[in-house]
Amino acid sequence: MSNTAKSILITGAGSGIGRATADYIASQGFHVYAGARNAGDLQDLSKNKNITPVELDVTSTKDVSEVKKIIEQKQTGLFGLINNAGIIKAGPLMDVSIEELRAQFEVNVFGVHQITQALFPLLLPAKGRIVMMSSDSGFFATPFVGPYCSSKFALEGYSDSLRREITPYGVKVILIEPGRIQTPIWDKGEQILKNEKYSQSLFWKEAKAMGEYAIQKGRTSGLPPLAVAKTVYHILTAADPKLRYIVAENKLEYQLMKILPASYVDKIVIKKIQEVTRLAARKGR
Repeated sequence: MSNTAKSILITGAGSGIGRATADYIASQGFHVYAGARNAGDLQDLSKNKNITPVELDVTSTKDVSEVKKIIEQKQTGLFGLINNAGIIKAGPLMDVSIEELRAQFEVNVFGVHQITQALFPLLLPAKGRIVMMSSDSGFFATPFVGPYCSSKFALEGYSDSLRREITPYGVKVILIEPGRIQTPIWDKGEQILKNEKYSQSLFWKEAKAMGEYAIQKGRTSGLPPLAVAKTVYHILTAADPKLRYIVAENKLEYQLMKILPASYVDKIVIKKIQEVTRLAARKGR
């Protein structure tokens, strides 16, 4: 089947990885349903003739039902679902409220379940593909980003269980684990630090130093979103895609983190926190 005969839905397509993926996949001949919440993003997406913008908040049952209805009415079928929509909540876990933690899971886990469950009946006859946008945070838990890491670990477990249930029926489930990518997520992280929500925390000095370090690294050494978009395209077109794809320059380092003893990784991480905190203190003098 040619790409032009295949339709894909991408959630969180308004910016960053989602937008790059929508544009790239559309340029390769796929028809893309691009889900976004912002009216301006939806209008901008509509300029591409291969993209059908759809208003979509994955936590909204109404939006999810409406998107399914739109796809059914257009009679395009659905070959791929790219679960890209996500948010990030950060802060020392002993200071993060239960409401913040629930909000994190509402989008990154429960929203994924809601849209996947709703669209599975459309993917089944196409023997389609479900692509889960996880993160290096889905296997390497960094301090002070606990809510986000927890949600991505949960997404990985959800994806493994789902894959083992539906693979016999011909639908593939593939995880992408991006490392640092140059997206607006770093601007959002900067805003979290600027509001100093956790400035009274026991852990604020370390959390702030690590946050500033991560933002600087993400902006200067992150890969472009197109790198992830091309990986999505490969997954959609390869006869037998792998189950997981790390998209990062330092793939070997990440792979080592997956197999090294947790106690050893803990020592590496704690040493890094101490080093970064000392450097931040010197700069602040």
